[in-house]
Amino acid sequence: MTEPSESLPQQGGQRTTWMRRYTLDPQLADEFVEFLTHRVIPAREELGFTAESIWLDADKSQLTWFVSRAGDADEFAAAEQHWENSQIRAAIFADAPAYVKGKDLRRVTQLR
Repeated sequence: MTEPSESLPQQGGQRTTWMRRYTLDPQLADEFVEFLTHRVIPAREELGFTAESIWLDADKSQLTWFVSRAGDADEFAAAEQHWENSQIRAAIFADAPAYVKGKDLRRVTQLR
């Protein structure tokens, strides 16, 4: 993962951060963490995203991670759309199991 950054505006300009919470099949959680950290996040980082932190609950049924990118909410949305439609993402997910059973995606602001 890259160095953490603040969600609040800073010297380099504004950053936008999203919380991504996934409901998982606990039996596939360890495999999903490997997939996320070794395939998905490096590809997203190549597109300017930063994985701020990743959290897995004790029963391995939910994984929460925070992803940020320089720019405002509209710029983040455009970059996210580019990622969603990219051939790189399609190739990464082509043969991946259905790790995620549900998603909760929200734009967040760091308060502390």
